[in-house]
Amino acid sequence: MTTLVANHGFVRCALRTLGLGLLSIVLLGGCDSSDREPPDEPPAPPPAGMPPLSPTVVSLDDHHTVGTTHWPDHNTSNGGQGMPVDGLECVPVSPVDYHVHSHLSIFLNGEALAVPAMVGIVEQSPTTECHYPLHTHDATGMAHAHATTQTFFTLGQFFRIWGQPLQRDNIAGLVSLPVVVYVTDNGVVRESTGDLAALQILSHREITIQVGTPIASIPRFTWTGE
Repeated sequence: MTTLVANHGFVRCALRTLGLGLLSIVLLGGCDSSDREPPDEPPAPPPAGMPPLSPTVVSLDDHHTVGTTHWPDHNTSNGGQGMPVDGLECVPVSPVDYHVHSHLSIFLNGEALAVPAMVGIVEQSPTTECHYPLHTHDATGMAHAHATTQTFFTLGQFFRIWGQPLQRDNIAGLVSLPVVVYVTDNGVVRESTGDLAALQILSHREITIQVGTPIASIPRFTWTGE
């Protein structure tokens, strides 16, 4: 007689049967569930209420405006006008020893608003200007961070240089609406529930601020360099 093993995952059960001195047919229902090979785990669902990542990755290398114009270019009168802000000086030439970029998106009731160009860049005369360590050149939403050594700048410093509030009830003058913030690092999204001002400006980090109604998807961007 021969022993027929009906499923590869039940070999251990068959061996126990042989150990009793019996040759038998081991059927699917003859083994305890603890003997079965565990099934592949299904992928974890996204956190409840979190929008999906956009399937489209948008390149910013052409420096196009991202979003609808809402704020004027440059700092506000409350922002940096050449004097130090949080100890960050405005210098004629930005150092390039440490130079990384994060992307900032701001949505108002589902509509993307363009982060202004020339935030952190101050015109001192018709031919001269100074740059804060955190600044924008265009309206892509890309925030540049410059320093002589690796430095952990924050979103709060960027907003203070810009001269705009950064609070859960006031995002750059957008008030009295719910605010949710998503942070994307290496394609992984999390909701930021802590101090917005403490969010760090890191290489290829994408910060999405949702003001008002939920967005359909979390945008994804790419650019050359850090």
